[in-house]
Amino acid sequence: MKPIKKTVITLFFLMGFLVAQSQEKSKPSSSSPKMGTSSTTNKKRLASTIEPDREFSYAERELDYLTHIWEGEYDNVEQLDYDKIQQKEGEDRKHFRVHASVRQFQNSNFGVGAVYVEEYQNNNPSEITRQVIYQLIPDDAEKAIRIKVFHFKDKKAVLAAGKSFNEIANITPDSEKLITGCDLILRRQENGFLAKTINKECNKNPNKKNETIDYQFGVGETTFGFQKIRYKSNVRLPDDFQTSAFALVKARCFRCMLDFPNETDGRSTVTKHYIDIYDQGGSFEFEYPDGRNMIFGMRNTWSFGMHRETFVIYLLDRATMKTLIYSWGNPGADRIGFNPGWIRAQCDLKTARNVKMQLELRPGS
Repeated sequence: MKPIKKTVITLFFLMGFLVAQSQEKSKPSSSSPKMGTSSTTNKKRLASTIEPDREFSYAERELDYLTHIWEGEYDNVEQLDYDKIQQKEGEDRKHFRVHASVRQFQNSNFGVGAVYVEEYQNNNPSEITRQVIYQLIPDDAEKAIRIKVFHFKDKKAVLAAGKSFNEIANITPDSEKLITGCDLILRRQENGFLAKTINKECNKNPNKKNETIDYQFGVGETTFGFQKIRYKSNVRLPDDFQTSAFALVKARCFRCMLDFPNETDGRSTVTKHYIDIYDQGGSFEFEYPDGRNMIFGMRNTWSFGMHRETFVIYLLDRATMKTLIYSWGNPGADRIGFNPGWIRAQCDLKTARNVKMQLELRPGS
């Protein structure tokens, strides 16, 4: 499990926001088996959407940086390991598994920029728990970014289901599919950003009378997290009544080939599966030719034995959950694999070139 660094804790929430910060700033865009199709709408930097010949204001520059770093796939699988270590006997788990997809898009109805967030829980892409559009508005007077929130009335998987993003990218704020949420204001917080609900009375706790919720989220170069802080009669409830923030880490998507020995003449192995998998807790279940059910998984995690971050792929026996094979490498590596003879796995960072290369591999390669 990756250690929680003090600098990242300060970055998001001084009130207990534990964030698993990656050491690899170059990690691009965790654990849905499919990726959403990019919109045909061209994404532009803010400089090309506001008069390009004039100087940016502070708020406009901050918005430009925010949209540049935010987009990607995020997962809190590392946080769950931390929870297990900290959990006391008889205590319920502090967090559930969350995966979030963040996409930037632009159309004239939302001004200079908008961000779409789709979230699911428990590693189940059909369990959509949050589907929202954030309209980002630079506020020069406040030296901050105001956020108008639009929730989808009927939450349905788009990116997690591998559907086209075009319909989302062309939606308008007055669409019947959307309902207005509570406004937020986002400000710089050291090396990242922190957004808070402007009017706490806007968020009434449906389960508790006289309680309101201050919804907050934080964004860093490789992190994204959220927290709901409970208030009663405008007084923050003690920490024992709060849940610490959900800490998600940006993930990379890999295309993997799973090869099995060929029982006939010709190529020594046959590719049975081409899969997309994320390096923040991605997993794929399959049946081996002898009937055993197995799980192939991928993690970018902390190795206590080597005292450093490690990029790992592994194979589990589904019935016993025992590790059959594992292989490791540098956390910034763009290729990893193993070949014990009875199965072969090759994973390459998902790019058009790498996908084409895998499909054209020669027999015996």
